[in-house]
Amino acid sequence: MLRELEPLVAQYARSRETLLSCVARLNATQVKELLPGRDWSVQDTLSHIATNEGLMRELLRDVALGTNTALPDDFDNQRFNDEQVAAGRSKSIEQLRAELEASYAQLVALLESFTPEMLNRRGTHPAAGDTNVKEFFLAMYAHHEVHCRDVVEQVRRLLKN
Repeated sequence: MLRELEPLVAQYARSRETLLSCVARLNATQVKELLPGRDWSVQDTLSHIATNEGLMRELLRDVALGTNTALPDDFDNQRFNDEQVAAGRSKSIEQLRAELEASYAQLVALLESFTPEMLNRRGTHPAAGDTNVKEFFLAMYAHHEVHCRDVVEQVRRLLKN
């Protein structure tokens, strides 16, 4: 892996470990309880993280290879999220955990394949806009971190009561 990616990959790994260790502390009812003021539960959030990470990983790969630089113009992020979260509601936490672990392993394998030249290629991240490959990955990490914090806060609330 390129040295300049290693610190961010390590942060991502710590964030993922925190997420999974927190979720492991909840029971089947608690993972389905909605986050305060939100439409999603911990289970929904895990499903979202896994499916979003897969979508962004594919786009990151395409940007790095120079084969595609953006999602299709007609891509509807809200519809994608709604559909993927709804599909995730039928999965167990163990299934979602396995999906998260597989997705992360695929992300790390992709990052390990990058060359220095690839890091300078540019594409469009749906939230961050025009980015190079490293910035795109940073945006992926930031997205993961936001949802990780949501889950950590929910676990604290639920276990406090």
